[in-house]
Amino acid sequence: MDRIDCLRAFVRTLEGGSFSAAAKELGIGQPAISKRIAMLESEFGTQLFSRTTRTLKPTAEAHRIYDLARQILDSFDMARSSVEHAAPRPTGSLRIGVPSSFGRRYMMPVIAEYVRNYPEVRVDIRFSERLVNLVEEGIELALRIGNLEASTLIARRLGTVQRYLVATPTYLHGRPLPRTPDDLSSHQCIVYSRMSPAQQWAFESEHGRHVASINGPIHVDDADAMQEATMHHLGIAILPEWNAAEGLRSGELEHVLPDYSIAALPLHAVYPETQWMSLRARSFLDLLVERAGHFVLPSPHTQPASG
Repeated sequence: MDRIDCLRAFVRTLEGGSFSAAAKELGIGQPAISKRIAMLESEFGTQLFSRTTRTLKPTAEAHRIYDLARQILDSFDMARSSVEHAAPRPTGSLRIGVPSSFGRRYMMPVIAEYVRNYPEVRVDIRFSERLVNLVEEGIELALRIGNLEASTLIARRLGTVQRYLVATPTYLHGRPLPRTPDDLSSHQCIVYSRMSPAQQWAFESEHGRHVASINGPIHVDDADAMQEATMHHLGIAILPEWNAAEGLRSGELEHVLPDYSIAALPLHAVYPETQWMSLRARSFLDLLVERAGHFVLPSPHTQPASG
């Protein structure tokens, strides 16, 4: 047994969440995994996992060495491939993070293509609207929608997300139609709670920037839930293009304040700043860049709300 075997057992255990998951993936017994982890803990002089009869939790030290351990394994696998006179192939587990609504709409075709191209990679997809810590969560690559805050993450721009102010004809019927952003104060609005500030909507027009204070009966943190709330006639909402386009084309939704635009949001792929990016993450990023054009829907050719 060598240190590479021990590191591989450690990485698979942290990614899989248990000794049994690591044993199944590596094709060895669970006691062998436990022994290799114990050898690493002795080597490093620290505990890597807190063990109880029911849970296995990585320690802070485990999270600190995880990224380096993966880099070592990737480098070793590439070196072995070069000796075998074969082009290096992505292997191992690739954990990616995607925004829930965007991921449901766009990511599975990309994931399917990637898995067909690289069957040696196991893809672990984490759907969440939260801005998680990539290193702590073991995520090699994530997609982010919106303006990025200052951080050590490296970002690659993939495109933009258009947004529309919409409501159903049923909601608008019998109510005064908004003519300016200030008119939204007298309407029920569906608030996206992860936008900051959540209860202020900004618009642009030929007369400049307009900021409207809004209120409403429901706050949600998922674009699909906002679409559902809108379709149930609960109020006016700002929806991303993939949630708004079909309804605008069919007439189930109407474009509110069509003379005012809402700023598009940037779409980025982000990944931790490391000395060396794994081959599996690099190949997935390359595919994302290649398929980025598929993330843009054709204009729904909206009709303005009438009233």
